[in-house]
Amino acid sequence: MKLLSFYDGAQIRYGAVIGDGVVDLTSRLGAKYSGLRTLLEAGAVAEAGKAIEGAKADRPLAGLKFALPIPDAGKIMCAGRNYRAYHEVIEDGSAPKYPSIFGRFLSSFAPHGETLERPKVSEQLDYEGELVAIIGKRARHVSQADALSYVGGYTVMNEGTVRDWGKMGTQNLPSKNFYRAGSIGPWMVTADEIADPMKLHITTRRNGEVVQDGGTELMIFDVKYLIAHISQFTWLEPGDMIATGSPGGSIVESKAPKWLAAGDVVEVEVSSVGTLGNKVVNE
Repeated sequence: MKLLSFYDGAQIRYGAVIGDGVVDLTSRLGAKYSGLRTLLEAGAVAEAGKAIEGAKADRPLAGLKFALPIPDAGKIMCAGRNYRAYHEVIEDGSAPKYPSIFGRFLSSFAPHGETLERPKVSEQLDYEGELVAIIGKRARHVSQADALSYVGGYTVMNEGTVRDWGKMGTQNLPSKNFYRAGSIGPWMVTADEIADPMKLHITTRRNGEVVQDGGTELMIFDVKYLIAHISQFTWLEPGDMIATGSPGGSIVESKAPKWLAAGDVVEVEVSSVGTLGNKVVNE
């Protein structure tokens, strides 16, 4: 099942995708759940599935104004340098002992179909296509063996990075948190639809040209490991997101980088999940 959040005027509603339309779950489930995060908190995904059985779409997908899949996510954690093809893997070919984990603000992401902003203070906006695991129930000190049972679903991320700001100190936070430098969406595919998140494929296109093309099996730290590792230092709550890293092909790897510019269109496709698309504008 594909669950999404969308705007109806100023209000954010949630629903399920059926064919080329959307069933409005805000109407069908009443005031029981304010959005997808509270639906996950209540363990009510199956209830949403029953609510759309035999239903017809209430509105078309075409022209829909998407919101972030979980508009009120409490935490967004990202794993950096997590693919063997990535340019910063240790030169001798060995993998790091632990993952590089950093956080991002909700405001640093645009929904599907909205514009990415290249900031005034830098020309070095880069793309990074990633698979994202969305937590479905509270998790703390979980084992790798049980980790996937805490996943509510999966979505797609363009984990946009402002590269020169990553060199202005020893931390990732500024370079990773420019306003709407990245994007998430278009929806959340429920976990039951993805048998194995380590058998998916990520394809990123810039203006129609494939620039990233790699399988999730190339992760250094897999989805199970990341969930178990992060749950050691914090509670993972329903709606929290874990971005799992990007395969090789980011602009920063080029000897003559051509950074994202106004008018560029970036699409990130994750097999069995969906395609996230955004146009770049200048701040």
